[in-house]
Amino acid sequence: MTSESLIKTSSEMPIPSTMKAWVLGDPDQLTLTDKPVPMPARAEILVRIDAVAICATDLEIIHYGAPALIEGGPPFNKNFTPGHEYMGTVAALGPGVDEFEIGDRVTVEIHSGCGQCKRCRQGMYTSCLNYGLNYGDVNKGHRANGFTTDGGFAEYAVNNINTVIRVPDAMSDEVATLVVTLDLVARSDWTTIAPGCLVIADMESRQRFLHPITRPAMAVDYVLIEPASTPLSPAAQLLCEELQAELSRVCRRCRKELGTGGA
Repeated sequence: MTSESLIKTSSEMPIPSTMKAWVLGDPDQLTLTDKPVPMPARAEILVRIDAVAICATDLEIIHYGAPALIEGGPPFNKNFTPGHEYMGTVAALGPGVDEFEIGDRVTVEIHSGCGQCKRCRQGMYTSCLNYGLNYGDVNKGHRANGFTTDGGFAEYAVNNINTVIRVPDAMSDEVATLVVTLDLVARSDWTTIAPGCLVIADMESRQRFLHPITRPAMAVDYVLIEPASTPLSPAAQLLCEELQAELSRVCRRCRKELGTGGA
């Protein structure tokens, strides 16, 4: 029995053999083309992509190449599809996968660490020491969709189950694409878990709240607020003011510890 025969699909969500995908050619050159729909392996799922966000890093990759690394070198003219902030619907399950169901709405993070280097063993898999080593005889197992493997500027993408998060019904597709930003910052080198901290981020303030100097404030609970057309309620406004005061305190502490100024 082949591994492909163990992939679980559903007649309610038929999967085509090919898909539309943006492929990077020369610098600043994206071409919409047909590519085979990838199939999930063990511990992987196939995601039908429903929404994407365009990060500034995507633009850097398209123009400069770095930090993308395909087959040990720049990503140009290698049939590479960028894009790392996306969400969608589970369309197929790899062999043995029972953590998700076909039809689940999910959002994703980028990295599936190698699981064997020092940083991965410490839980810092977003800084995996085997970044980009996922091809040929040097395959260490690390994957970073949109950086070292095909990303989300396509109709389908494969993700390891460790990089997939269910999306609550109340969260819109557009906002769900931004969860990757929260997750990557939460698991970055500067992170220290501080139970009880609360992070609120809307579209306009998320970059300010997620500046590297505030990373130690990231913790257990995240509340993602969609951009609102109406003013915040008095209770929400008070909560935001309390959060800003806490973040200011954390910033001062971090600047002092990192030697970047501040009291």
